[in-house]
Parts: sequence; structure tokens; C-alpha cells
Amino acid sequence: MIVKGSFNLSRTVPFVRFDLALAAVSSTAAYLLVDRADIRWLALPSLVATVLGTALAILLAFRANTAYQRWWEASAIWAQLTGLSRTLIRVARTVTDAKLADPAIDPEVVRAWQRDLAHRQAAWAHSLARLLRRQDSVVELTRLLSPEEAELVLAADNRPAVLARLQSQAIFHGYALGILTGLDNFQMETALAGLSTQQALAERMSNTPIPRPHDYLSRLFVHCYVVVFPFTAISALTSYRWLVIPSALLITLFFRMVERVGASTEEPFANRTQDVPITALAVNLERDLLELVDVQERPARPAPVDGYLW
Repeated sequence: MIVKGSFNLSRTVPFVRFDLALAAVSSTAAYLLVDRADIRWLALPSLVATVLGTALAILLAFRANTAYQRWWEASAIWAQLTGLSRTLIRVARTVTDAKLADPAIDPEVVRAWQRDLAHRQAAWAHSLARLLRRQDSVVELTRLLSPEEAELVLAADNRPAVLARLQSQAIFHGYALGILTGLDNFQMETALAGLSTQQALAERMSNTPIPRPHDYLSRLFVHCYVVVFPFTAISALTSYRWLVIPSALLITLFFRMVERVGASTEEPFANRTQDVPITALAVNLERDLLELVDVQERPARPAPVDGYLW
């Protein structure tokens, strides 16, 4: 996610250089053919540019709005994951702390169960973030899980799903240890069910891009407009017709950047600078979960790197 307030324009050049080159060629050709070679029939009516530009602006606005909605939905999904994870560990801590008054319950067993649940939930968040970005979560899983659980999870295709199963098993293991009784699992299992639902929503968004015709047609229409615009704009210039060249470059830069903004934000988990910063959010969630069970050794709070938060 971009958190800095200023941008380096040179980094945008790779995204627009083809269109700028196309605009330079098209506008130069329009100037030479219409103004210098006096081939007047190539000067198209300016109404053509007006109609095409309006239609293209509507299409690009729809594309950019759809992409932003996907980005915002992805952010909302991760917010739900964070809230449900905190609820799970908070409830687990509260209901098991109440059992410490029972002299038959070993306090260290309770604390160990709480810490394992928090570490496992933090591992779940990290593994999901890595899964969505198609990265390997071996470092986080080996750091947060026991060797036996890490080996089991690392062998799985869907690691977050296996971790969710281990969390459910841990809850019922708490019954066997005597630190959970009655309906203590009700809120915890509800949180786990909600986490599974949000995981499915995140996976759907990661695996289902905007339909490809949207992307292809948007780029195609921008290219067509870049070619046509100079031949329509030059007809409106009675003098200094060379101004069609910088005008075409400026118009091209505007339309192409709007199209690229939509394309770059339509995949919010693609590990790009415009992404939802799920890696940083997973680290922050780990800090919160471990704090809920009084673990002092927690990772440092993530900081932006060169104005980007990952």
C-alpha cells in the first residue's frame, strides 16, 4: 500500500511508454500529413474525438470504480479476519482464566493452552496472507508452531484450512484437560466459522480477477483513441498546428494513467505496491494476539519501506 504523499513520476513511464510512443507517432503523422502535405481529408471532424472521448471516459471510470470496490472489499475482509481472530483469543483467555480458581487445574497448563492457541491463530493469519500472495509461509509457520504441527501444516495444500482444523481440535482438547466446560466453545467455534467464511471470500477475490474483456477492451480503446485523436484535434487548430503533438501526449498520459490505476488495484492481493498490506496487517495481528495472552516477545511493528507498506 502506498503511504507516501509524493510520487516519483519516472516510475510511471514503463506503464505508459508504449502509448506515449504511439501518440508521438500518430500526432507527428497527423501534423506532417495534414499541415505539411496538405492532405485535408485526413483531418477528421472534432465531433469524433468528443464522442469517442466521452465513451472512453465512462468506460475507464467504470473500470476504476470497479477496481476500487474490489480493493475496499479486500480491506473489509481482512478487517473481519482481524476482529474474529481477536474475539477468538479474547474469549479463550476469558473463559479459561475463570478455571484458575479450581485447585484441580494446573495454571501452567491453562497458560500453555492459551499461548498455543494464540500462536496457532497468528500462524493462520500469516499462512493466509502468504497463500493469497502465492508466497511460502514456511518461515512464519516454523517460528510460531511446534515442530509436529509445523510439519503437518507445511505438508498441506491449504495451510490455513488445516490450521483452522487444529484450532478446533485444540478447543476440544481443552475439554479433555478440564479447562473448558459447558458451552465455552460456542463463541470460539462461531469465530472459527466466521474465519473460514472470510478465508473463502479472500480466496475467491484472489482467484477470480475482473473478466478479461474488461482489461483487454479498455487497453484496446485507449490505443484506438490515441491514434484517432490527433487527426481530429488538428482540424480544430487554424494555426500553430504543431501543438497537436504535445496535446496528444498530454491526453494520452491522462487516459492511460486512469486505465492503469484501475488495472493495478483490481487485484488487491497480488503483492504490488497498491495492494492491501496484508503482510503488515498479519504482523500487527500477531502482536495483538500474543499480547492478549501476555507473551512479551512479539515482532516489531511493521514500518513503511520507501513509502510503501507491504
